Amino acid sequence: MSSKYPVIKADLKSMLLTGQLREGEAIPSESALAKQYGVSRMTARRAVDELEREGYIFRIQGAGSFPTGKRFRQGVFRVRSLEEIALKSSSVPFTRVLKSGIAVPGPEVTTALGLPAGTAVLELHRLRAVGDAPVLLEERYFQLEQTERLLHLPLHQESIHALLVGLGIHISRVEQTLEAVNLDANRARLLELPANAACFLMARVSYADQTVLGYSRYWVRGDRGAFVSAFEP
Repeated sequence: MSSKYPVIKADLKSMLLTGQLREGEAIPSESALAKQYGVSRMTARRAVDELEREGYIFRIQGAGSFPTGKRFRQGVFRVRSLEEIALKSSSVPFTRVLKSGIAVPGPEVTTALGLPAGTAVLELHRLRAVGDAPVLLEERYFQLEQTERLLHLPLHQESIHALLVGLGIHISRVEQTLEAVNLDANRARLLELPANAACFLMARVSYADQTVLGYSRYWVRGDRGAFVSAFEP
């Protein structure tokens, strides 16, 4: 079944990040993956294609696909807010809600939230723009029990963080990663970029006390978004 490709992708990504698949050694072939997971070769190829597009592997014709190596990680950064970007360009920020509701997500999301497969979550997709220019696409997933009340609030008007605070939910810790990836056709269309265009992808896990509350992914246009950081060497 084609719906199995997220499982294959999640398993391979985990092995790449933990070093189980090492640099210089080819990852399992599409044929081997298809046999292992009981799927078609096309389904296995889709998982491998996405890992290549996100920069985790590279292909050598006739030899196979190989890990690019773990991503470099250093320091702390924050995303410059949409309001800051708008102020700098003398434009008005705008938010369009693309999707909101209760959904059963794929394994990448349930794993990040620490939930069993098949668990329903609150899902929220928004497109953030400055003037007529899209800046970032956000896809958020929250533990349903704590956050279902969000669905009754003006999701297009305020920051989600502000809405959570208004509900008495306080974010105590955030873990985030930033990487450069290539956009699939649908996300590229929303951001008004060519398919396979490069952009930044930030993934963020948010905690309320010691409990994982949400998992968010932000696709940020490199020509319009900005990240800032300060540290003492």
